[in-house]
Amino acid sequence: MISKSVRAALTALFVFGAMGAAYAQKPAPKPRLTVAVQKALVEAQTASKKQDYPTALAAITKARAVSGRTPYDDLQITRYAMSLNVQNKDMAAATVEGEAAADMDPAIIPEDEKPMVYTAGLQLALTAKHYDKAAKYAKLIQTTTPPPDESVLAMAAQAMYLGKDFTGAMELAQKNIAAAKAAGKLPQRSDFEIIMSAQVQMNNQGAAEQTLEQMVATYDDPKDWAQFLGVSLGVKGMRDIDYVYLGRLMFSTKAPMQATDMQLVGSNANKQGFYGDAEQAQKLGGPAPDARMGADRKSIPEQIAAGPKQGGEYNVKLAQALYGYGMYAEAEAAANLAKTKGGAKDPTEADMVIGMSQLAQGKASEAAATFDAIKAPSPASARVLRLWSYHAKAKATPATAAAQ
Repeated sequence: MISKSVRAALTALFVFGAMGAAYAQKPAPKPRLTVAVQKALVEAQTASKKQDYPTALAAITKARAVSGRTPYDDLQITRYAMSLNVQNKDMAAATVEGEAAADMDPAIIPEDEKPMVYTAGLQLALTAKHYDKAAKYAKLIQTTTPPPDESVLAMAAQAMYLGKDFTGAMELAQKNIAAAKAAGKLPQRSDFEIIMSAQVQMNNQGAAEQTLEQMVATYDDPKDWAQFLGVSLGVKGMRDIDYVYLGRLMFSTKAPMQATDMQLVGSNANKQGFYGDAEQAQKLGGPAPDARMGADRKSIPEQIAAGPKQGGEYNVKLAQALYGYGMYAEAEAAANLAKTKGGAKDPTEADMVIGMSQLAQGKASEAAATFDAIKAPSPASARVLRLWSYHAKAKATPATAAAQ
């Protein structure tokens, strides 16, 4: 079954297209309709306005019986028959007519009518799951002037994919994304999905993973995050602290993660002594926080007070613990203090906590700048850092992050 919005779009393609003016008894475009054909189609239009579809379709039959019809007559009869069947909710008949029009010799179809003819054929063929025809019309629609809008091109990429032209579908979807970014628009999500699915079909898993990463960066969608973060947990070279960082990103993005993922995050948080993070993981299926959490949380004021007398390593670990307990402003302050003290074993740790704390406090632009200035120590850590940067930038400019 086709939606009302699609029926309306298909009807509009004809009613408000080049021939709509002709049937309203205004000057006809060239080439002209045969007089008898035009008369019959006016009868069909009059009846359709009264929703008298049997009479309207009878007028179509009359038009098809006119002797000496031109190919252009047949094109317009077919297009109007399609429109009537769409209005009458007979989508099977509409599909036959729409595909017949789109299958005609392109030389018969005026240039300004080709976008409407091929778009209607594409929509109907896709709905009917005639993927070979849909793929054919998808290629034709790309040759029309003026070019189709981004929604039609996204549909064309989908048609080519379903027609098993994976390379062509991927290339068109990539063009669509590039054009959207150049125009400062958010790309159609379906274009990324087509690219990733085509890459999977072509057994290019590495490229598919890269496309998923682009989707994460573009849409900041929790479901995308869940998929990509789940993959990221298995990357070689991950440090214990990287698992904690990914866990925090899971919490921040609200990604619906598996309990097994939370077990990994929570166990590493307990191992690091970041019991607040373990507590967050437990709520989503992770292990219980270490029994020392109660005493640790109770002593936080004393730990903060001791910070100025301690070195960088003490203060950066304190900042990590404070972040886990949701004390983001205090975590940022402790991490900044760690930087002034110096001596932290991991030179990136303080800045990572600062960036996370800034983001948690709603300072997304500052967080993005902080993450961008960090030099990760390994490819695995660079991946984690990159993901935090994506998330911060998406929060800073949610509607246009992908176009930047």
